[in-house]
Amino acid sequence: MLENQLRALRNRAHMSQAQLASAIQVSRQTIQAIESGTAIPSTLVALRLARVFGVRVEDIFRERPEEPDNRSFVGDEELEAGDRVVVTEIDGRRVAHRAVFELGQRIPLATESHIVAKRLGKDQVELEQFDTEQSRPWTIVSGCDPALGLLANYVFDSNRDCPVYWLNADNAKATKLLAGGAIQIAAIHQPSRMKASLLAPLDDVRSYHRVHLADWELGWVVKRGNPCGFTDASDLASGKTRLVNRPIGAGARTLLDERLQEAGVQPQAVAQYSWTVAGHMQVGMAIESGAADVGIAIAGIASAMHLDFIPIQEECCDLWIPTRLMEQSGVQRVLDCLSSDIFRWDLARFGPYDTNRTGVLETVHDGIHG
Repeated sequence: MLENQLRALRNRAHMSQAQLASAIQVSRQTIQAIESGTAIPSTLVALRLARVFGVRVEDIFRERPEEPDNRSFVGDEELEAGDRVVVTEIDGRRVAHRAVFELGQRIPLATESHIVAKRLGKDQVELEQFDTEQSRPWTIVSGCDPALGLLANYVFDSNRDCPVYWLNADNAKATKLLAGGAIQIAAIHQPSRMKASLLAPLDDVRSYHRVHLADWELGWVVKRGNPCGFTDASDLASGKTRLVNRPIGAGARTLLDERLQEAGVQPQAVAQYSWTVAGHMQVGMAIESGAADVGIAIAGIASAMHLDFIPIQEECCDLWIPTRLMEQSGVQRVLDCLSSDIFRWDLARFGPYDTNRTGVLETVHDGIHG
């Protein structure tokens, strides 16, 4: 947009619009339109104006830099003013996700992130940032496996121009975000005995790539030495053993409910059944702190926090990526890192994780299935 100093120069010269119009041989309405910004003068008129006031054309007219579009779609419905967010770009849309503190993430979290200035209705927010010229879109990988934090850090260390953020979410939420075009990668885990099955309706997306992350065990986590003498779901019937649960939609929650049903234990009989936490790490932290006696999580959490682990079943975890996003630089960096020897070596010891098939790629069509 062109802005001008014509009115200020005219007032300083004590000239009326009619006098200035006569001096440069145009109508008074033309001067009025130029001053209000509704008309752009020709080169000849601009030169005449500069001659009248004894200044350069660029002293009268200059292009106003366009205001950056600070709007973004909401990836997390709980966003509010003041929240720290990371912003990704998918299919020409910017999507903001809350940058929350998670163990396994780099500290300080999400450098060069944005701040929510205000909500713009249900689906959008206005953002602010220190230097918009240096803004880099993040690649978002969402899932509940703590190994995703390790993966994000490896990608960041290998290339600072492709920041990757791990958004902790259960199976259901990660799949929803992927279907809604809010993230590039969803990490979904399920029992190894099952083939990859339909996880959520994805009518708008027809093709995926599935990349294997790792295999691991899911089971009961208890304090070191198992002071409660816990063995299986039947021990929860007494109401004395306190549970830390996962939200509906989490694979661990599905497994727990299956075990309770097999044992004939009603959920309302279980102490703290309604208390849910966001991820596997939080399950381990609840048990380590003494807030709960038992919960279901992956074996790696028990190992990392020096807790005891009672295995239930083997799980496989895959990364699901829409084919249309496979060429994004951040996605390619994730895949490169996933296949690297050093990451596979580290991941195997981060868990325990079985990394024999880590990085194996498979094309999937017509929704999420194998």
